[in-house]
Amino acid sequence: MMNSSSFRQCHKHMATASHHRILQGAFSRCSNNRFLRFTYTLRSFTSSSSATPDATTAFLAKHPALPTATIPKRGLTLSKLGFGAYRVNDTQPAHRAALVKAIHAGVNVIDTSSHFGYGASETFVGSTLQELFKEGTIKREEVVIVSKAGFILSPTTTLQPEILSGIPSYAKISETSYHSIHPSFLKAQLTASLQRLQLEKIDIFMINNPERMLGNKTGGYNKTRLYKEIAEAFAYLDQEVQQGRIGGYGMCSNALHLPTTEDHLSLKAIIKTRMDFGWSLDNFVALQAPLNLFERELVTDVFPSKSLAREAKEFNIFVFTNRPLNAIAGGQIVTLENKGLHNRQETSARLLDTLDQSFTTLAEMELDIKEILDDESMALKFVWSEILSENLSRLCSNYFAAKHFLEREVLPAINRDLKALQESVVKGKNSSSSSSSNNCNHSRKLHDNNQSGDDVDDKDSDNDLVDKDAVLSWIDRYRSEAKSLTKKIAAFCQLDSDKRNDELNLVLGLICREFVSDVSPNKVENIGSPLSTKSIQYCIANPNVGCTLVGMRTPEYVHDAVASAEASERLTKKDLELIAQCPLLLATTHE
Repeated sequence: MMNSSSFRQCHKHMATASHHRILQGAFSRCSNNRFLRFTYTLRSFTSSSSATPDATTAFLAKHPALPTATIPKRGLTLSKLGFGAYRVNDTQPAHRAALVKAIHAGVNVIDTSSHFGYGASETFVGSTLQELFKEGTIKREEVVIVSKAGFILSPTTTLQPEILSGIPSYAKISETSYHSIHPSFLKAQLTASLQRLQLEKIDIFMINNPERMLGNKTGGYNKTRLYKEIAEAFAYLDQEVQQGRIGGYGMCSNALHLPTTEDHLSLKAIIKTRMDFGWSLDNFVALQAPLNLFERELVTDVFPSKSLAREAKEFNIFVFTNRPLNAIAGGQIVTLENKGLHNRQETSARLLDTLDQSFTTLAEMELDIKEILDDESMALKFVWSEILSENLSRLCSNYFAAKHFLEREVLPAINRDLKALQESVVKGKNSSSSSSSNNCNHSRKLHDNNQSGDDVDDKDSDNDLVDKDAVLSWIDRYRSEAKSLTKKIAAFCQLDSDKRNDELNLVLGLICREFVSDVSPNKVENIGSPLSTKSIQYCIANPNVGCTLVGMRTPEYVHDAVASAEASERLTKKDLELIAQCPLLLATTHE
């Protein structure tokens, strides 16, 4: 994410090309529509600044075990496994080690975006690639770079107004998230992406999730308008292809493959809008959409309609897939991972023991505070041991929802109540029952000894201080115990999710013997997550899928993903059909 000054700088100089070329541009309006057209004069451009058919083919010829695919409209040869750079950055050495290992294994596709880590992902990819280019590990023309734009995000509570002021058209999604595919915004984002990536050219540049704009909080967006804006964006990107800053363009979408959803966008409607204005589809080279064991709509025909993957193939549009390990099933997020399979029983027993101890400790503390405080309404706020224990089974049904609930709702609520209690005690509005009794006895004694009223107040104040210290100490201990308990509950929910994934992994292994496994007959040594390898293998094996993008943040993840890719061609069409009929996948939830 650019700050306001860098955005203005990019916007001001968005007609400035790299040091290898000079851009001269002018805006003009097409007489039969309102879409902006751009005219550029290209002074110079070198082929080595981007991926080429010959170089990508030669590179992958050195890695024959890895399956490949070809982008029809460009002739580029891609590994069917791509490096997804969603959560990588320069601060983690493991991220660089993972990318280096992936390239050494033959992976020649890197997918990033301008909004990944507010630009940190592109910066990481750029710096790592420059090192590898200098080392001779890989050449620029051998690797295919994909990036995207559309999100306008802020890491703070609100977006800076000056950022939005430079964008003629955008949709407000929330206070910290906006979206735009307006040509001027895309141009600024492309310029910034090239700078972060340290490249002259991005091979494929995608508009990212334009369907989000249908959720504009201020209204005004419908599909007719959005289709026109997509066509306008593509018209602009056609000129960037001519300019030489991108090799082709496409669209990344979470709804393009889902015809029954409200935010669904139709590929045929997008293409029709383009062709209505007489524009070619030559530079519309790729799509990107989710595919995993649960979400199979991308490759599933629903009579009488064809799947999006088949539609794209008819138009010679290459298909990338993402989220192979993060599924949305029955409205829940399911992570297709089961690391630590062989230690599950021991881990479960140990965690149950510590969880029971934490519940007991918190419950005892809640009884203690009831005895200390006179204010029953305040004491009754601290009953979290009972609430959480009664809802433990429900929490375990969805790890991500449970983690979010515990971190975003439970702990903040506890901290608010503890703060209120602390303020109440400090102001002297609460005293313990024992303190009240002591105060009465102490007052009578002082009265009998003819002590002054001032002395009584001083003595009572001293006694209150003792009670305050006890309550303040309890507050600190309760905060610590509550935080510890929520962490253990989250770990228990994760363990419960892992057990269900273990079951799914076992059933899939029985359905299809050609899956990669950590046991014979298709054993691969040092597999970290057997279920993850199965999901990746399934995605890559689909004949209408060009490249599956996998988040590989560590060398261990790369190991699993490469093993999956190399074994993907063992899965037949019949295998894919049997996998899709797995009872655990047909259920709407992961239960």
